[in-house]
Amino acid sequence: MMAGVEAASRLYRAGRMTEVIDACRAVLAVEPGRTDALNLLGAALFSAGQDGAAREALCEAVRIDPGDAVALTNLGIILQHRREWPAAARALRTLAALQPESGAICSRLGTVLQETGNLDNSVRLLVRAVRLDPGPSVQWYNLGLISVLTGDFAAAAHTLRRAVGSAPEGVLAYVQLGETLLRLGRVNEAAGVFRRALRLDPTVSEAANGLARCARYRAAAAAAQVPGTGSGTGTQKGLAVRGALESATGYGYFCQRFIRTLRKRAVPLQAIGITGPESWREENLDPPVPARALVNFLIPLAVERVPGLATVTFTMFEGTCIPPAWRRQCAHSDLIIVPTESSRMAWAAQGYPEDRLRVCPLGVDPEDSDGAAPAPTMVDPRGRLVSSYRHRFVNVSDFIPRKNIDGLLRVWLRSTTRTDDAVLILKLGKGSNPAFGAELGDLVRRTEAAVGKRMADAAPVVLINQFLSDVDMTGLIRAATHYWSMSHGEGWDLPLSKAGAMGLSLIAPRHSAYLDYLDDRVARLIPVAVRPARLPYSEQAYPPFHGLDWWDPDEDAAANILTAIIRGGDTAHRSARDHLVQGFTWTRASDRLLAILDDAGLR
Repeated sequence: MMAGVEAASRLYRAGRMTEVIDACRAVLAVEPGRTDALNLLGAALFSAGQDGAAREALCEAVRIDPGDAVALTNLGIILQHRREWPAAARALRTLAALQPESGAICSRLGTVLQETGNLDNSVRLLVRAVRLDPGPSVQWYNLGLISVLTGDFAAAAHTLRRAVGSAPEGVLAYVQLGETLLRLGRVNEAAGVFRRALRLDPTVSEAANGLARCARYRAAAAAAQVPGTGSGTGTQKGLAVRGALESATGYGYFCQRFIRTLRKRAVPLQAIGITGPESWREENLDPPVPARALVNFLIPLAVERVPGLATVTFTMFEGTCIPPAWRRQCAHSDLIIVPTESSRMAWAAQGYPEDRLRVCPLGVDPEDSDGAAPAPTMVDPRGRLVSSYRHRFVNVSDFIPRKNIDGLLRVWLRSTTRTDDAVLILKLGKGSNPAFGAELGDLVRRTEAAVGKRMADAAPVVLINQFLSDVDMTGLIRAATHYWSMSHGEGWDLPLSKAGAMGLSLIAPRHSAYLDYLDDRVARLIPVAVRPARLPYSEQAYPPFHGLDWWDPDEDAAANILTAIIRGGDTAHRSARDHLVQGFTWTRASDRLLAILDDAGLR
């Protein structure tokens, strides 16, 4: 059947994939073990958009001949396309052993390991790739990107310059180089790089935004040099901050709350957006003010430095120890401020100097509990009004593994029946993930199989997957009687603390941020165990927590708590309202922030 495979190859080169598929299957019907036919079939199926069937054909080819380099190459590409990172890494490692001098294979394996969160091994492979084949710009570009992620900004700048030198027309390399130079505080160099990128392509918004940030940083640095300003007696002490001013993220929210509170107290303040040109519509945040430090309300990777100003990073982490990359990314921060003792311990556990760590709790929003935001009218999947249920549980989460939605659903299935007077309001994500429906459906099916019970046989779940304004979010929380978290770890948990300030009963794991503002008097706390951070129903590490631990809530204990509430055994209403409203205000948080900066001589 050699002629059949050769004919199929000619059809493949002509782009006639349907005929290639038929020809290869005809060959395999006679000679099932033909790896050349399986490989060509896999390539044709992939080109035709049938990547699942392509995967099967190529896995069979590799099973028959584990040393088939062509089949391993194609299988690695398909597995990478399907985001099956561990399987792709296994195929590419085998291929790298067969072809140890291939820079392209090292580069591809390095990018796959990056996706799994294995950043240090990714760097080693990408360094080997450029040593084996230093010519291609993409090799240097990939190494530059991973060096940024690991926090080695000096190495990243060097390799990105090599990428620019290899392909001077590559705009993306210029943008990444400019942003890396800003992380190093080299503002003038970064501005020149952004200008070159804009000369190549005036439509590149990232370059325009970078240039805008350079201008604001220069203005902030110039204002800091004004004689007679700063910390002298009788002078007004200014503050420069940078954060996600228009973002709906948690970081964006608490950055905005700090800015509003500081402005009410007449603290001179310059706010710089995360991209550069953005600002709030209702306020003019542009004018520079005299300041000694730039306070970044951001994750460490996004922090940029300004010459002449100290670098302060207000951030948090949700596990027992920050990643090594975060430790390196924070190396240039003069001060790290975190909202909880848990986050402080996570930094200290990675060896960050404790004399550069401070704790500043966030605030809650008692003013939102005055009835201004009405509860929305919601109907469950059976047509019953949500408001008619006696026990109404709510959870507001991004749809990510750390939020442990699988654990939440397992406990709900175990704890409730169709006849219970209870409903779960589940607000997931912000409506921006097109794959949300398929991913949630898969998680639900796995959860039903794990518990041995269908969602239809439990109390109803009302799913909300869309962006909600602050007012709408307040109304949603007002619709519930209990806020329930099964999270693996939290830096603060703004929705839960808000719910507590609004008077909802709280159910939360006994770990991380929750221990800073909750105890058994004001909340039902679930026991936990420290375990490796894994993806749901998998032994694969959750990439942002690669090699790290988080907390697993005890699902038996959580089920007992829910059952006692729903079936009437636990009738106590443990309220955290007074505790949170009196102890955690944004005014107190802002006072603490200013005191930290004053004590450090940074204001």
